[in-house]
Amino acid sequence: MHRGTDEYGRELFWLKGHSGDEELALDSEEARLRPDDIALSNMRKGGFAPTELFLAVAEWSDNQEYLLRWINDLRAQHGGKLQLVVWDDTDYDIPWELLRLPADGRHGLASGILGALVTVVRWTTIRKTGTTPFGEPAACSGQVLGYYAKHMTRDIAVFENFAHQIHRRSHTFLDDLARPDLGVGLVYMGCHATYGTKLYDLRLDTITWSELNAQTMRALDGRRTLVCLNACQSARMVKNSPRGENTLRGFAELFLRKGAGGCIATSGEIGDDIGHDLIRELVRLLSADPELPVAQALREFRARAVAALPDPLPYLYFDDGTVDTAGQQRLLPLLYSFMFLYFGHPQTTLRLSVRAQEVRA
Repeated sequence: MHRGTDEYGRELFWLKGHSGDEELALDSEEARLRPDDIALSNMRKGGFAPTELFLAVAEWSDNQEYLLRWINDLRAQHGGKLQLVVWDDTDYDIPWELLRLPADGRHGLASGILGALVTVVRWTTIRKTGTTPFGEPAACSGQVLGYYAKHMTRDIAVFENFAHQIHRRSHTFLDDLARPDLGVGLVYMGCHATYGTKLYDLRLDTITWSELNAQTMRALDGRRTLVCLNACQSARMVKNSPRGENTLRGFAELFLRKGAGGCIATSGEIGDDIGHDLIRELVRLLSADPELPVAQALREFRARAVAALPDPLPYLYFDDGTVDTAGQQRLLPLLYSFMFLYFGHPQTTLRLSVRAQEVRA
């Protein structure tokens, strides 16, 4: 996906799609306007209501006729084995995983939400030779290297059965991130993140983007480590033209460039309680089957959230004009689950080292 502007200065994007079958190529010369209203980052305090955002994505999806037909043709050809790589070189924050697919009578396909039906991974151009999602998948394995801000320390319990280097201070965490001898399979950061229009605005807790970028991160050498950022808006990119680059930068791009085998990050603001529960469930899926690709685990994770979607969808307002707050909260697990984005190869796996058990006489 490529960005551009029209003669009025409005931001646009173009889509191209490739597959193993040249007849199933997507080459859309029609430019589309940037759909600001459907970004999941709009769901925040003072932002859009969950039902309105969910319905807005559905409405936008209905207008993507050629894209929807192309994906359904691929679904018909590959079935459940379809793996879709979304290579997005924009900072438009389009929630592709939430794309609403229509039923397709030609192929006997049911309607549904893309990220729950198809294995979807993300990518963005990495300014490092040979770094693409189309090489060999990473086999991430080893212990957990974790950093936990004060309000996120309960996430430590998620990894209670695994070998785990725990840090509550960012500087000691960065010291371990520079060590090549730890045997790290997962780097986990549970903290708040800040986002803005410039790299100066980007932080993971107290660590700025530039401070992270200056680190050697030798623990990531060999593409044997997955990075997971349970940090609000950590998946969002910024244009780096103020620093003289015609490129995007962000935390996922940074860790992949430093050598990570994959990166999970979030595209919006996730409530701490639900974020904790979601990470626990994701780790449970991956530890139950270490051969399960990370991207497929995320698909199953989202599919469970879709299965629990309220039916019918709650209305935003009661008859007396007051907001149905409880009804809106019922949609949060679904939308939060689709905020977790995975950047990397579709077949990358994670095998965590089990914690040594105490033996007593």
